Amino acid sequence: MTTILLTCGETSGEHHASLLVREIRRRDPGCRVLALGGAELAAAGAEIVFPLEKYAVMGFGEVIAKLPSFVALERSLGRLVSGGGIDVFIPVDYPGLNLRLARGARRRRVPVLYYISPQVWAWGGWRVRGMRRSVDLMAVILPFEEELYRRAGIPVVFAGHPMLDEIAAPAEPKSAPAGPEERCTVMLFPGSRLQEFRRIYPVFVEAARILHGRFPGARFLVGLAPMIPDAEAPVGQEMRSYLGVARDGVEALSRSALALAVSGTVTLQTALSGTPMVVCYRTSSLNYRLGKLLVRVPRIAMPNVLAGHSLVPELIQNDATPRRIADAAARILGDGAAYRRISSALLGLRDRLVGDGGVPRLAEIALRMANGEPAAAAVRDTAGGGRGPR
Repeated sequence: MTTILLTCGETSGEHHASLLVREIRRRDPGCRVLALGGAELAAAGAEIVFPLEKYAVMGFGEVIAKLPSFVALERSLGRLVSGGGIDVFIPVDYPGLNLRLARGARRRRVPVLYYISPQVWAWGGWRVRGMRRSVDLMAVILPFEEELYRRAGIPVVFAGHPMLDEIAAPAEPKSAPAGPEERCTVMLFPGSRLQEFRRIYPVFVEAARILHGRFPGARFLVGLAPMIPDAEAPVGQEMRSYLGVARDGVEALSRSALALAVSGTVTLQTALSGTPMVVCYRTSSLNYRLGKLLVRVPRIAMPNVLAGHSLVPELIQNDATPRRIADAAARILGDGAAYRRISSALLGLRDRLVGDGGVPRLAEIALRMANGEPAAAAVRDTAGGGRGPR
């Protein structure tokens, strides 16, 4: 029986990993997948040996506070790998823990298929050289990452972005509301981790209140990530007529006019639906200062990174105030021509994310590596499986 160990440390990584696990188990129903993950991976058929909710944190300060738990987790995972019986290790994003585990796995001759590259192009470029000793194959989901790893001498395959399967493109770019009174939906995505949610949720709610005063037809829906308890998203009595809360909320993007979103995976989901957005990011002062020292890209929102210019507004740290967020949103909603240009440009990003074979090909590569086939041969023998859906 094939046994795979898969580790991910955040909700977005778990979501992508669950699609891969479903495809692996479709091809090999007897395959056993042990995982650091949560409910979504469990639903896909993985055995959760370490629950994700115990370890999902963000920011330097938060990681330091939970360092003893991470040390214990890393030791436990290391023992699992060294105990034998793991045919392939699939770390998903989450570089700090996963790169150390990958090094240990390779020392024990367990092949490593790293799915979803750490964002070394944005920060931590020094880590790329070390990956040559830690990874048998890097499976990337962003097109510009492929050349980065090729230059570093790391075997790489561009798998295409799995979100293309999940987010349907509208038949044509969206149009702005005809006027302030026209009914429209504005999504609020305050983040998937509790720390970031608590920082930005009150800001987004106040921005919604201000924006509703200018666009009385707007209705607001908070997309609550899986690990955020309902109690963390209170709605005051005075706002209940136009502000609601839904679990996840991504499925509502197709009928939404705008989104206010924390920088992260949801900004790409929003872009693929052709929905204009305002992207925000706030963290602790310590995390922000340290981040400014490490981050080497001029933009943080993935649609802007892919486009190579500021396609949608970004409001970071002290700029992410309710008033400025509402102002940026009002400018988009109130300019029909600019709104349609943004929607069209966002939909144009889809073609850049199409890979050869997508998740089905990656599942086949994983199973071949688990059965002892070298990574280069697995990539070669599965090539030409067809471009993934747009």
